[in-house]
Amino acid sequence: MDLDLLREAIVSNNMDTVESMFEEIGRNKLQEAIPLLIEYLKSTENNILRNSIAITLSDIGNDKAVEPLIDMINHPKTLGARGTLLFALKPFDCSPHLETLVYHLITGNFEVQLQANELIEEINLGVSDEVLLRCILKVKEGINEVERQHEILSDTLERLFTLKKI
Repeated sequence: MDLDLLREAIVSNNMDTVESMFEEIGRNKLQEAIPLLIEYLKSTENNILRNSIAITLSDIGNDKAVEPLIDMINHPKTLGARGTLLFALKPFDCSPHLETLVYHLITGNFEVQLQANELIEEINLGVSDEVLLRCILKVKEGINEVERQHEILSDTLERLFTLKKI
């Protein structure tokens, strides 16, 4: 695989060529492509390209992808476009990132919550008691907030029904 051709295809925004090359990289688990993929994962402003890179890194399956993926999940520029980045973490041990996953479970949109929950379900070991306690407290706070919102919305709904003239 000529990585200079991949770089050229990315720079020229030739997405058909890029996607084809990504498929080959993922299928063949080309480790030598990881640094270039991580470089563009971090630098691109294009969510579609970033997601394709994330899936390719996931397909390669090298643990070097985990930290850059977590960094991008937490980066403000990916707000509203984090679901695929979380999905790309499925082949990896995410136990060191439980707090990040819980944060996105609580604050993310539906897709992000779904993906974070699936990753949390796969965690078996490697979480300290301190981290586990912090995560439990965060989830309890999230539940309390949802219950508060439910109460306000229910009260408002009842009030709206009383406004209907009979």
